[in-house]
Amino acid sequence: MSSKVSVLILAAGSSSRMGKIKQLLPWKESTLLEHTVKMAELSKASEVIVVLGSNAGLIKESVEATNVVFLENSKWKTGLGTSISCGVDYLLNQNKGADAVLILLGDQALMDTEYIDKIIDLYSSGESKLIGTRYGKKVGVPALFERPFFLDLLQLEGDRGAQLFLKKFADKVLSLNPQGKAFDVDTMEDYTSLLKMSDNKD
Repeated sequence: MSSKVSVLILAAGSSSRMGKIKQLLPWKESTLLEHTVKMAELSKASEVIVVLGSNAGLIKESVEATNVVFLENSKWKTGLGTSISCGVDYLLNQNKGADAVLILLGDQALMDTEYIDKIIDLYSSGESKLIGTRYGKKVGVPALFERPFFLDLLQLEGDRGAQLFLKKFADKVLSLNPQGKAFDVDTMEDYTSLLKMSDNKD
């Protein structure tokens, strides 16, 4: 029986360093967030969940998605950890059939279906119950957590995100090299760099 992995996309922030609504910035044929959603929809994930916060209504209306669950994190101002907790609460109470959750950021525009499927395949084959993405000496998201870890994720607050959790269980984590796909878009400079990278590939 194949594993049921839910993808949880975090997109609740206010883009304070960007100065614009980051989730709605043009990228590829859509926007930063919608592109991430599409990559997840095309993957082997059994479900795609998007956690929104700031500008939730406007962002939700802009995303064309056929089978996506949108959640609204009322505590988004207090940090990323609460968005993870919001998504995991849904999985514990509404989707009790999920075997694992794969957490993605809505602003990692270079993440693709291939990378998402690689993580899901490694988990499904029994390689590890915790899989993260390597950033030098640190490990962060995209990251997969098997269901027994859900209650721990539920306790995350403020800016205490998945990275701290992965550090705690470092000896159990399988870390992957993202091959340049883990590029965060936090500022207009980052966005400009992203567009330049895309131009160079075309």
